[in-house]
Amino acid sequence: MVMGHEGPYLQLRPLSGGREWDAEPADVRPLTAEELLRARLAETNERSRTGLGVKQPGERGRA
Repeated sequence: MVMGHEGPYLQLRPLSGGREWDAEPADVRPLTAEELLRARLAETNERSRTGLGVKQPGERGRA
């Protein structure tokens, strides 16, 4: 996801959140419909697991 721009660079962030990084505009392209669907599905699944209290790999404590 494009978050903004700084000088000649675009500031990008993963759809699921996380750290921004800079990219050359020539190196960026829109997602394909398949890539966007996969990203949205992964995000929906993550919200579902979090909402249900399912532990993630490496996580400790109660579910």
